[in-house]
Amino acid sequence: MLTLAINWLLTPRDLAGSSIQPRWDKQSDVAANSPNSAAGSWIIDPLPSLQRAGLIAVSTLAMISLLSTFVLLCFFTYRFIFWKRFYKRYIGYNQYVVLMYNLALADFIQGLGFIVSLRWIAKDSLHATDPACFLQGIWLQIGDPMSGLFVLAIALHTFLQVTYGRQLSHRTFVAIIVSLWVFGVILVIIPIAIVGPHVWMPSVAWCWMTTAHPTLRLWTHYFWIFAAQFFNLVLYAIMFVQLRRRMAQSKILGQSYTESLRRLNRVVSYMVLYPIVYIVLTLPLSAGRMASVSGHSPNVAYFCVAGALMTLSGFCDTLQYTLTRKSLVLDSETRSKRDDGYHDLSRSGHKKTKPQMDSKTDDQGLVSTVCTTFQRGSSTEAIVPKEDIELQASAPQVYQHTTITVTREPAY
Repeated sequence: MLTLAINWLLTPRDLAGSSIQPRWDKQSDVAANSPNSAAGSWIIDPLPSLQRAGLIAVSTLAMISLLSTFVLLCFFTYRFIFWKRFYKRYIGYNQYVVLMYNLALADFIQGLGFIVSLRWIAKDSLHATDPACFLQGIWLQIGDPMSGLFVLAIALHTFLQVTYGRQLSHRTFVAIIVSLWVFGVILVIIPIAIVGPHVWMPSVAWCWMTTAHPTLRLWTHYFWIFAAQFFNLVLYAIMFVQLRRRMAQSKILGQSYTESLRRLNRVVSYMVLYPIVYIVLTLPLSAGRMASVSGHSPNVAYFCVAGALMTLSGFCDTLQYTLTRKSLVLDSETRSKRDDGYHDLSRSGHKKTKPQMDSKTDDQGLVSTVCTTFQRGSSTEAIVPKEDIELQASAPQVYQHTTITVTREPAY
């Protein structure tokens, strides 16, 4: 059944009987700066020189991102499988690493979408009925928004740790990751279900939805990209304000607390690079696409440059992780589990304690036994380890057993 469905989607259709009127654009009809070039066509044959040059740039940068994300995915997968050779605990429980793995996967899918442009360069034409056009539309439709959503997920993960000193339980975390990918698949299915397999058509220099479907463009793609950009900025702005306030108050709490806040501030500074890079690389193309819907489409050169910037997302994310992974949270799964689905990350550096009361009936009165488990350092040391290592071994613990005796004497 699945094979029949795929064959039906990829089988060329009789364009004459289609509800969408075909346009067979020639090079003279699709000028380099003509608004018609951004409106989409069934066939662009041959490719205008500017579009061809733009596709060469896009494909080259897409190849760089594709290779870098592939290497990062291989590195993660190898560590996930042979984790006992490197770590004392399974690295798959580390939420930051899992989020980075999924971000790299989204960037890899996006790179696959742009690398299809090599086919258009080789054929010197772009056909809506080509199966490669269908695949390119799907990969770009899922890769672009999912990359932004996982950048936002990293921001939310950092926000929970910095603001509330918590992180989600493993089961809740896995459910969210799976739900995000299911949501991404739904974003692909909706346009195909409404319009059909030819919802992906030549759009400037590669295949995607044309301006004939502005509502689908907005709600199945660009709304989520813009939402990710906006909430990333909001979350990191809140974190920076909170950290600055804590730094100002830390002078009365001692040097160790100040140093912990400095390390935490350094972590947030590293993490904020992800949304900044994402916004810089994706905003030009997103803004150009939305402008074309309103009838003020930029020229082909603008879209080619904007597309080339977006293809760099995978390479930039890989580079950021490579340069900062030794200073970021990599061993956060050792927190004590709470009943509400969170793990405690005590800001004072030790686990919360529960007093155990042993009552006695003699004249000595009540004897209270308090058992406290102190962990090394503070919660910020788990975020930025002092040692220049990727994963720390289990931090040594000191068990303190304190017995408090409340004596009782006659008043007279």
